[in-house]
This record gives sequence, structure tokens and C-alpha cells, in this order.
Amino acid sequence: MESDTSQVQRAPADEERAGTQETSRTMTAEERAAKRTQLIIVGIAVGFLVLLVAAIVLMAMSPVATTIVRDIAIVLVAVETFLIGLAMILLLFQIQVLIQVLRDEIQPLLHAVNDTASTVRGTTEFVSHNMVTPIIKLAGFSSAVGQVLSNVLGVAKATRPRKVKRSDTGTKGGNSDVQAG
Repeated sequence: MESDTSQVQRAPADEERAGTQETSRTMTAEERAAKRTQLIIVGIAVGFLVLLVAAIVLMAMSPVATTIVRDIAIVLVAVETFLIGLAMILLLFQIQVLIQVLRDEIQPLLHAVNDTASTVRGTTEFVSHNMVTPIIKLAGFSSAVGQVLSNVLGVAKATRPRKVKRSDTGTKGGNSDVQAG
């Protein structure tokens, strides 16, 4: 009896392990991609540090190489500054074009939307005052008239004299039944 319960208890654990193994199989592919990316980033960082250390050692050993590297760096910084200046001018031009588009195209569109909204508002008020309100009043009046007629007919029916039928069944005392018609 105890062996049966232990087997029953083991079965869910086995299923959980199987599910974990399937999950780990899918996770390993994701983990491999993450590790590959980490290794690439670490490799680039180490390569950059090696180049930096090599450049520092080269500059310390050779003052001529240092002046050449310095001159090249100055030229590169000057070219980069020139390119950043061009990008800033291009950015300012694009901002000016965007402002012009907003002013020339979006603003009239917003005015048209406001005009349409005010037209819809006016139409809604007109229909409400001239169509819906009279129909509601008519429906209320007809409902009131129907209720009054129903009540009057009910009162008339209730005040109408009832016909009494007598039937002799041949029993003692002459019992009679009264039926309303």
C-alpha cells in the first residue's frame, strides 16, 4: 500500500522534471545567445583596452610616434567638429521645415475640425429642439391618454351590474351559485 502512494507521489515529480527539462532546452538556446552576446561585448572591451595600452606604451617609447598620433587625433577631432556643425545646421533646417508644415497644413486642418464640431453641435441642438422634444411630448401625452382610457374602462367595467345566475341542483336548502359575468 505504501509503495503505491510513493509511486503516485513520484509521478508528479517526474512530470515536473520533464517539464523543467523541456524548459531548460528552450532556455539553453536563449542562454547561448545571451552568452554569445556577452562574450562579444567582453572581447570588444578587451580589444579596446589592449589597443589603448599598446598606444600608451608606443607613445612612451617613441616621442616621434606620440607627435604623429597627436597630430592625427587633432585632425580627426577637427573633422568630427565640422561634421557635427553640419549636422546641427541640417537639424535646424529640418526643424524650420517642420514648423512650416505645422503652420501651413496642420493649423487649417484643426480649424476645419473645430468648424465641423460646431456644426455638429448646432445640428444636434436643432434636432433635439425640433424633433426629439416634440416626439417625447407626444409619446408622453399618448401614454397618459391610454392610461386614462384604461382606467376609465376599468372603472366602467367594475361599476357595471353583475348578472346573477341561479341554478337548482336539487339538493336540500336550494343552494345557488353566483357567477359574475
